Amino acid sequence: MMFRSSNKWMIILPGLLMIFLFVAGGLYVTESDEVGHEELKDHVQLDAAIANDQLKAEWEWAALPEGELEGEDYIGIIAYENGEVLPGYEFEENEIQLLQGDEVIYEDEAMVVDEGLIFEFPNRIEMNEVYGPIGSVSVQLPEKAEETEVHYLHTWLAHAGQGGEDPAFTDPPFPGMEDYDNFWWVVSETASE
Repeated sequence: MMFRSSNKWMIILPGLLMIFLFVAGGLYVTESDEVGHEELKDHVQLDAAIANDQLKAEWEWAALPEGELEGEDYIGIIAYENGEVLPGYEFEENEIQLLQGDEVIYEDEAMVVDEGLIFEFPNRIEMNEVYGPIGSVSVQLPEKAEETEVHYLHTWLAHAGQGGEDPAFTDPPFPGMEDYDNFWWVVSETASE
């Protein structure tokens, strides 16, 4: 009689162990894949390279931020010749693409400003598409460009747009957001011939 009751534990124990491992593993994966928007800055890979007067810059988030994806993000491009900023009207073709896997889910062109270009693109989840975490810009640089800076401005609150024309985003103005201090950051990368 005692042998039969102990057999129940042989079935129950592995089952409980499997449930525990499943729940603990799910919690670990969920927690490790998400970071706060403020910490996302440390989980963004931004790469830029120049070949034949063509700038190619790519970014990818290594983790998704906690909470909602909303707001707009921006890429600013500045080109230099002998340390002097080249005007935005000297840039030729440009394009931004947001990707999900190998599929392009968003395309646009930059706004030309005095000191370069500014691309604006959405952060959002729409149906099965996630806009923002992976993308690239392609820019035909002025022939005399020797060095280029790429600045990536990430925001995480809905706003009426970044109202400035500084592609370095040194102190970007956000009209109507004066009461909010901490809802954006900038990462930068430099590329040269």
